[in-house]
Amino acid sequence: MHLYVNTTSPFVRLVRLAIEEKGLSDRVTTQIVDPWADPKDFLAANPAGRVPTLITDEGLAIAEAHLILRYLDDLAGPSIFPPDGLAETLSIAAPALGATEAATAVIIGRKSSDRFDSDMVGSKRFRTMAEGLTRLDARPPRDFADRPDIANFAAVTAVDYITFRFTDRDWLADLPNLRAWRERQKGRPSVEKTMPFV
Repeated sequence: MHLYVNTTSPFVRLVRLAIEEKGLSDRVTTQIVDPWADPKDFLAANPAGRVPTLITDEGLAIAEAHLILRYLDDLAGPSIFPPDGLAETLSIAAPALGATEAATAVIIGRKSSDRFDSDMVGSKRFRTMAEGLTRLDARPPRDFADRPDIANFAAVTAVDYITFRFTDRDWLADLPNLRAWRERQKGRPSVEKTMPFV
């Protein structure tokens, strides 16, 4: 399999976490692309020009992180959508994914306006980020050591992406439960190997 990635995308990280936790890394090659540069081979695979995009062994292109996660879940265990407590797991994942979506919207919005952070849309995105982290503090996911699943994938991705991209504040200062949860995930090979970087 072949995976188009970049080094900062939180959606790429969700997929890479699954690849690592499922022991599939030796079956997947990665190619770093600049989605804004519209490389021809990348656009041929995904006309939306978004990472991640996975090319299966059969040559089929699957775009969008959640669809790729669904495919990977079929290839190998453990399932990141565990039937035991699925609704609770998804309800914990949801605000984390919302916070991540909001954070990426700010980064993209800044490309079109110097005032994006303070306009109506930008302000709502920052509120979504803060509220998502607050909800994770009130109800943290399981530790990776207990069970890797979509909730802890989403939570570690949200925390690390927001603190990586928005360094002007201490996002976890008033969130002791989430801060302690993130501290406990340190050293997990999948978490360390997939950290965002420029």
